[in-house]
Amino acid sequence: MKTLSYVCLVFGVVAAVVAPSSLSAQSTSPSVVKELVATWQRAATEIIDVAEAMPEEKYGYKPTPEVATFRDQLVHLAGITQRFIDSAKGTKSESGHKATTKAEVIGLLKHNLQTGQEMLGSLSDAQLLEPVKFPFGDRTVTRFTFWLGPLYQVRNHHGQLVVYLRMNGIVPPTTARRPA
Repeated sequence: MKTLSYVCLVFGVVAAVVAPSSLSAQSTSPSVVKELVATWQRAATEIIDVAEAMPEEKYGYKPTPEVATFRDQLVHLAGITQRFIDSAKGTKSESGHKATTKAEVIGLLKHNLQTGQEMLGSLSDAQLLEPVKFPFGDRTVTRFTFWLGPLYQVRNHHGQLVVYLRMNGIVPPTTARRPA
């Protein structure tokens, strides 16, 4: 009986030690949604930083006559993000944003990026695998691929606008933050 009591005691101690560590391992398991939201948040911060770095008087700047102005690039990005949001909601917003000042453009961009991030964050990993209609063209994709669309756009325009900053003698915020 003593041996059985001892075995039960050892089992209980081991269970008490192992159970909390396995529970904490479960709560910190990777989540595709959390990782995607973190990437979205980082991209949003970086594009807003670029928008804020350019002086307002340079918002009409374009490197060549054929390309969009700095302002137009940001308004386009806000519009594309809105189109994805509308598609995810099954609604349609007014097309053509009227943002013209630096503050209006940044406000519109912040609003749309925050809305997209909140919508993305409300999903589960399983929902990311569900099929949805892509807002451009006639095709069905996973929700994961759907939400990569606006994220791709943010990164694409960030890369273009970094060049606009440099052509105006402005060090891009992501470069300025790097340790020397």
